[in-house]
Amino acid sequence: MNSNFVLDEFQKNAIDSARKGFSVIVSAPTGAGKTLIAEYIIEDCIRNREGIIYTAPVKALSNQKFRDFSRKYPKNVGIVTGDVSINPSAPIIIMTTEIFRNAILISPQRFNDKKWVIFDEIHYLDDIERGTVWEETIILLPEHMHILALSATLPNIDEFIKWLNSVHRHPIKKIVEQNRPVPLDLRYQCSNTIFNTHKELKESGLMDKRSLRALREAHIKPNKLNTLMAHLQSKELTPCIYFSFSRRRCETLAYELHGLNLLSKEEKKEIVHLFNNLINIFNVANDPHINLLFPLVKQGIGYHHAGILPALKEVIERLFTTGLLKLIFTTETFALGVNMPAKTVIFDTLYKYYGRTSHYLKTRDFYQMAGRAGRRGIDTRGYVYTRINPYNINMDNLDKIIYGSYEPITSQLRSCYATILNLYKLMKEKLYEIYPRSFHFQQSERLQKKEALDLLKRKVSLLEYMKYIVNSEISAKAELSARVYSFELQIGELYDTGILNSLNELSLFILMCALVYEPRKGEKKPRFTNRIKKMRKELKNFTKYIHKAEKKFRIYPLSKRFSFNITEAARAWYEGADFYKLHRFCWADEGEIVRYFRMAIQVLKEVRTSYIVEPALKSRINKCIKRINRDVIDAERQLREDII
Repeated sequence: MNSNFVLDEFQKNAIDSARKGFSVIVSAPTGAGKTLIAEYIIEDCIRNREGIIYTAPVKALSNQKFRDFSRKYPKNVGIVTGDVSINPSAPIIIMTTEIFRNAILISPQRFNDKKWVIFDEIHYLDDIERGTVWEETIILLPEHMHILALSATLPNIDEFIKWLNSVHRHPIKKIVEQNRPVPLDLRYQCSNTIFNTHKELKESGLMDKRSLRALREAHIKPNKLNTLMAHLQSKELTPCIYFSFSRRRCETLAYELHGLNLLSKEEKKEIVHLFNNLINIFNVANDPHINLLFPLVKQGIGYHHAGILPALKEVIERLFTTGLLKLIFTTETFALGVNMPAKTVIFDTLYKYYGRTSHYLKTRDFYQMAGRAGRRGIDTRGYVYTRINPYNINMDNLDKIIYGSYEPITSQLRSCYATILNLYKLMKEKLYEIYPRSFHFQQSERLQKKEALDLLKRKVSLLEYMKYIVNSEISAKAELSARVYSFELQIGELYDTGILNSLNELSLFILMCALVYEPRKGEKKPRFTNRIKKMRKELKNFTKYIHKAEKKFRIYPLSKRFSFNITEAARAWYEGADFYKLHRFCWADEGEIVRYFRMAIQVLKEVRTSYIVEPALKSRINKCIKRINRDVIDAERQLREDII
């Protein structure tokens, strides 16, 4: 670490507390320097020959941390995610939180040499779909391990620490920093006019119109992107991150600026050279997005979302970090820990989909994204522009987002079948003693506590009914199901009925793709071959049996149905097709195809780890993985190569 770097007071306090044996919880704004605290603890661990786990909520952040730490601490860093396992015995291991939780349950002894675990973005404990993983991990954490938890948005930190003190054996130090190192200016575009303050917008009267008729009479003008960009150029407010909550809209907005030049002649020459080098290094020169992106990149513009290849996203990220890409249109995942600060942030809208329903942005999510504006050591201020349509939001809702308190994190505990099976294997009926140790128990009213415990008991009863638990022991198929998170009953029944053992390598891949794939709303179904129609019919009846049992015990949501929308693409890939021809067989984007093929491989790997799986099936799984884990699907290749 650079000894000349002057630490902020909150950073000093956090580092000193860690060195005194405390676990540390840090709440500080985005860009304040929380990662620096983690790096000091990592260097202490290396110096003292102690191990450390760094968990991240998404694979993109895990991969970035692996690259960053590998450069800083050569030969000391490994990574283990669902896609990748590189140097897994290294002193510093980067993991997704799910993989860490799973490993703690199955083989906690592998962490005997690890002193610390770092939870980046600990507020993910509040995530509806995945938050339970963070809570379970903390409850099950080996007693010798210390915690460093980092978050930009942790308003109920005292409540959180009170719970931690009840389940964690080490004393806990709270570190809270309220001040941003680079202050934010909040500005707006409404009726195609730029408002430099919240007060200006309010006084304009544009937000006072409560009815559609009144709004029409006010002659509200549509916001034009060119107007906003001309303003940003005149004020020299790039680089800029433009957040949109739709992949297609990200691309549409970027194309809307076709012809707008944000680069000098020298910058244009430099970015073209770098872009061409990167797409060759990452082997994405044939990607169809290249033809769409190249004219934009020459202007200093790009887009970034989950529908494009991970390798191409990496190219765009590298261009942005050089400062040559002046404007990037992206979805909100770009705000999650990935170190891509800018001078300015723009919100396309303040309304987004939250897992099950759509509603206005939470205050903490707004500031998580807005916090990307303002580069420490470069900018004196960060600028945040929100595009306002009075037809869609009124002043009261806007005030609530901008001036409201951060929403407290709340428990989303909902243990899956695999977690329950692994706990039952260790604890039998004593597993019910786990629930009173949860954050959910601390936050809930008496009736909620009773409902949560009843749900856990109903899940155990279902597992007994379906013969996963027999005479207070987990059965053979349960040994397999306990390895496969999210798809436990499907895999267990496929094994128990003999279907799994009957499949050849191609059928294994097709089946796993059908298991993991989540069709998008309104997605068209491709034409199915007779072979797929037959498999689809068999598995539909098979799923009905699982759902009937879950309904009997009132367990919702029901286990995932099989979806065959990408199975023809899977067949073509297995048979050696070029990746860029797979779009002929399905409606999924390139990035989605990669994601689901990798998920299918992950499930196959999890199945392979179970000792009850016969050698012949393991052999077919190995052959299948070897055949499909190639080119852009091979997640390890990108990390193993010595990329610039």
